[in-house]
Amino acid sequence: MTHPKTSSGQDKNPIHFFMPSFGRHIATFLLLVCFAVTLSAQTINKLRPSISNIANKLRKENEVHFGYPVGFAGRPETNNKYYKLYLKLKDKATDNELIQLTKDTSECIVVYSFDILWQRQNSSLKNIFLQHQNDTTLFWTAGGCTGMLDRINWFMLRRLRPNQNNGNKNSLTKEEYDLYCDKFSKADRLFTCN
Repeated sequence: MTHPKTSSGQDKNPIHFFMPSFGRHIATFLLLVCFAVTLSAQTINKLRPSISNIANKLRKENEVHFGYPVGFAGRPETNNKYYKLYLKLKDKATDNELIQLTKDTSECIVVYSFDILWQRQNSSLKNIFLQHQNDTTLFWTAGGCTGMLDRINWFMLRRLRPNQNNGNKNSLTKEEYDLYCDKFSKADRLFTCN
Protein backbone atom coordinates (compact mmCIF):
# COMPACT_ATOMS: atom_id res chain seq x y z
CA MET A 1 0.00 0.00 0.00
CA THR A 2 1.38 3.36 -0.95
CA HIS A 3 0.59 6.56 0.84
CA PRO A 4 -0.05 9.86 -0.86
CA LYS A 5 2.77 12.35 -0.91
CA THR A 6 2.72 16.03 -0.04
CA SER A 7 3.50 18.70 -2.62
CA SER A 8 7.12 18.68 -1.41
CA GLY A 9 7.39 14.95 -2.04
CA GLN A 10 7.24 13.81 1.62
CA ASP A 11 5.23 10.75 2.56
CA LYS A 12 1.93 11.52 4.35
CA ASN A 13 2.12 8.28 6.37
CA PRO A 14 1.60 9.36 10.01
CA ILE A 15 4.25 6.93 11.21
CA HIS A 16 6.92 8.66 9.11
CA PHE A 17 5.98 12.05 10.52
CA PHE A 18 6.01 10.69 14.07
CA MET A 19 9.27 8.68 14.04
CA PRO A 20 11.79 11.40 13.23
CA SER A 21 10.30 13.72 15.84
CA PHE A 22 10.01 10.93 18.40
CA GLY A 23 13.61 9.86 17.72
CA ARG A 24 14.88 13.37 18.31
CA HIS A 25 13.02 13.58 21.61
CA ILE A 26 14.49 10.26 22.74
CA ALA A 27 18.00 11.34 21.74
CA THR A 28 17.60 14.67 23.52
CA PHE A 29 16.27 12.94 26.64
CA LEU A 30 19.17 10.45 26.68
CA LEU A 31 21.73 13.23 26.29
CA LEU A 32 20.18 15.16 29.17
CA VAL A 33 20.21 12.06 31.38
CA CYS A 34 23.88 11.39 30.55
CA PHE A 35 24.75 15.02 31.28
CA ALA A 36 22.90 14.96 34.63
CA VAL A 37 24.58 11.71 35.70
CA THR A 38 28.02 13.02 34.74
CA LEU A 39 27.42 16.30 36.54
CA SER A 40 26.21 14.59 39.72
CA ALA A 41 29.17 12.20 39.69
CA GLN A 42 31.57 15.13 39.40
CA THR A 43 29.77 16.96 42.20
CA ILE A 44 30.04 13.95 44.51
CA ASN A 45 33.78 13.57 43.90
CA LYS A 46 34.70 17.23 44.00
CA LEU A 47 35.65 19.12 47.12
CA ARG A 48 34.51 22.68 47.56
CA PRO A 49 37.36 25.17 47.14
CA SER A 50 37.21 26.18 50.81
CA ILE A 51 37.66 22.55 51.91
CA SER A 52 40.45 21.96 49.38
CA ASN A 53 42.17 25.06 50.75
CA ILE A 54 41.97 23.79 54.35
CA ALA A 55 43.23 20.34 53.29
CA ASN A 56 46.13 21.87 51.35
CA LYS A 57 47.20 23.85 54.42
CA LEU A 58 46.94 20.77 56.66
CA ARG A 59 49.10 18.77 54.20
CA LYS A 60 52.03 21.12 54.92
CA GLU A 61 52.46 19.58 58.39
CA ASN A 62 53.39 15.93 58.77
CA GLU A 63 52.10 15.70 62.33
CA VAL A 64 48.50 15.42 63.54
CA HIS A 65 47.37 18.06 66.04
CA PHE A 66 44.34 17.22 68.18
CA GLY A 67 45.03 19.85 70.85
CA TYR A 68 46.52 17.33 73.30
CA PRO A 69 48.75 18.57 76.15
CA VAL A 70 52.36 18.95 74.97
CA GLY A 71 55.75 19.72 76.43
CA PHE A 72 57.05 19.82 79.98
CA ALA A 73 54.18 22.01 81.20
CA GLY A 74 51.59 19.76 79.57
CA ARG A 75 49.55 22.61 78.13
CA PRO A 76 46.97 21.77 75.48
CA GLU A 77 48.19 23.10 72.15
CA THR A 78 44.90 24.72 71.25
CA ASN A 79 46.64 27.76 69.75
CA ASN A 80 48.50 25.67 67.18
CA LYS A 81 47.56 26.77 63.65
CA TYR A 82 47.15 23.15 62.48
CA TYR A 83 44.82 22.38 65.37
CA LYS A 84 42.77 25.43 64.38
CA LEU A 85 42.69 24.21 60.76
CA TYR A 86 41.53 20.80 62.00
CA LEU A 87 38.68 22.51 63.87
CA LYS A 88 37.83 24.50 60.74
CA LEU A 89 37.73 21.29 58.69
CA LYS A 90 35.50 19.75 61.35
CA ASP A 91 33.16 22.73 61.22
CA LYS A 92 32.98 23.26 57.44
CA ALA A 93 33.38 19.87 55.69
CA THR A 94 30.39 17.72 54.84
CA ASP A 95 30.44 14.00 55.58
CA ASN A 96 30.82 13.24 51.86
CA GLU A 97 33.83 15.54 51.63
CA LEU A 98 35.39 13.90 54.68
CA ILE A 99 34.77 10.43 53.25
CA GLN A 100 36.55 11.54 50.09
CA LEU A 101 39.42 12.94 52.17
CA THR A 102 39.93 9.53 53.84
CA LYS A 103 41.29 8.48 50.43
CA ASP A 104 43.88 11.28 50.41
CA THR A 105 47.60 10.60 49.98
CA SER A 106 48.43 12.54 53.16
CA GLU A 107 48.25 10.34 56.25
CA CYS A 108 47.37 13.39 58.35
CA ILE A 109 44.37 14.24 56.16
CA VAL A 110 43.18 10.62 56.36
CA VAL A 111 43.46 10.64 60.16
CA TYR A 112 41.81 14.04 60.63
CA SER A 113 38.93 13.08 58.32
CA PHE A 114 38.35 9.70 59.95
CA ASP A 115 38.44 11.26 63.42
CA ILE A 116 35.82 13.86 62.49
CA LEU A 117 33.59 11.20 60.91
CA TRP A 118 33.99 9.11 64.07
CA GLN A 119 32.91 12.06 66.22
CA ARG A 120 29.88 12.50 63.97
CA GLN A 121 29.11 8.77 64.25
CA ASN A 122 29.06 8.43 60.47
CA SER A 123 27.66 5.15 59.17
CA SER A 124 30.60 4.68 56.73
CA LEU A 125 33.22 4.20 59.47
CA LYS A 126 33.45 0.42 59.17
CA ASN A 127 33.74 0.58 55.39
CA ILE A 128 36.48 3.20 55.62
CA PHE A 129 38.32 1.07 58.18
CA LEU A 130 38.03 -1.99 55.91
CA GLN A 131 39.55 0.03 53.05
CA HIS A 132 42.46 0.94 55.36
CA GLN A 133 42.84 -2.29 57.33
CA ASN A 134 46.17 -2.97 55.61
CA ASP A 135 47.33 0.66 55.69
CA THR A 136 50.32 0.54 58.00
CA THR A 137 51.49 4.06 57.14
CA LEU A 138 53.08 5.72 60.17
CA PHE A 139 52.11 9.19 61.37
CA TRP A 140 53.01 11.40 64.35
CA THR A 141 50.49 12.90 66.74
CA ALA A 142 51.56 15.93 68.76
CA GLY A 143 51.24 15.17 72.45
CA GLY A 144 53.36 14.74 75.55
CA CYS A 145 57.05 15.58 75.40
CA THR A 146 57.92 13.73 72.21
CA GLY A 147 54.65 13.04 70.43
CA MET A 148 53.19 9.66 69.58
CA LEU A 149 53.89 7.41 66.63
CA ASP A 150 50.93 5.48 65.27
CA ARG A 151 49.73 3.61 62.19
CA ILE A 152 46.58 4.52 60.27
CA ASN A 153 44.98 1.09 60.63
CA TRP A 154 45.78 0.98 64.38
CA PHE A 155 44.31 4.44 64.91
CA MET A 156 41.09 3.52 63.11
CA LEU A 157 40.77 0.22 64.96
CA ARG A 158 41.11 1.94 68.34
CA ARG A 159 38.46 4.50 67.35
CA LEU A 160 36.08 1.66 66.48
CA ARG A 161 36.64 -0.25 69.72
CA PRO A 162 33.28 -1.38 71.09
CA ASN A 163 32.01 -0.02 74.40
CA GLN A 164 34.08 3.16 74.51
CA ASN A 165 31.17 4.86 76.27
CA ASN A 166 30.90 7.36 73.45
CA GLY A 167 27.59 5.92 72.29
CA ASN A 168 28.91 5.33 68.78
CA LYS A 169 26.63 2.73 67.23
CA ASN A 170 29.02 2.36 64.29
CA SER A 171 31.79 0.72 66.29
CA LEU A 172 33.01 -2.77 65.56
CA THR A 173 31.45 -5.69 67.37
CA LYS A 174 33.54 -7.34 70.09
CA GLU A 175 34.20 -10.28 67.74
CA GLU A 176 35.28 -8.01 64.87
CA TYR A 177 37.50 -5.99 67.16
CA ASP A 178 39.16 -9.11 68.60
CA LEU A 179 39.68 -10.50 65.09
CA TYR A 180 41.50 -7.35 63.92
CA CYS A 181 43.44 -7.06 67.19
CA ASP A 182 44.70 -10.58 66.64
CA LYS A 183 45.51 -9.90 62.98
CA PHE A 184 47.39 -6.67 63.72
CA SER A 185 49.27 -8.21 66.67
CA LYS A 186 50.49 -11.08 64.49
CA ALA A 187 51.58 -8.67 61.75
CA ASP A 188 53.46 -6.32 64.08
CA ARG A 189 54.73 -7.09 67.58
CA LEU A 190 54.60 -3.39 68.50
CA PHE A 191 50.81 -3.37 68.28
CA THR A 192 48.75 -3.88 71.41
CA CYS A 193 44.98 -3.79 71.73
CA ASN A 194 45.02 -1.87 75.02
